[in-house]
Amino acid sequence: MLGENGVPSLRLRQILRTYCHQLDPLGVADLRASLAAGKYPWLHDELTAALTTSSPDGAWWLESVGAAAESSPAPARLGTAAAQRYLWHTLFPAESAPVR
Repeated sequence: MLGENGVPSLRLRQILRTYCHQLDPLGVADLRASLAAGKYPWLHDELTAALTTSSPDGAWWLESVGAAAESSPAPARLGTAAAQRYLWHTLFPAESAPVR
């Protein structure tokens, strides 16, 4: 779900901020485990919408996740689009990443 200004929902941004700050592998793994346990059933659809229709400047992404740290996995350090694909493939490994 995107707001009128093309920014993803507050709940999605909060989950990303909580679990995925700088794409820390432990936090991302915790989110994947939470999804597997049935938490955040809305996240798949909202993340899809955010990655395909949100503001292309990525300001919401940097606000929510931040820049990748030196310790982040290599794909996450290649820019916003690569970091988003990395997160998608980590959370939903059986699915292709959504395309803008």
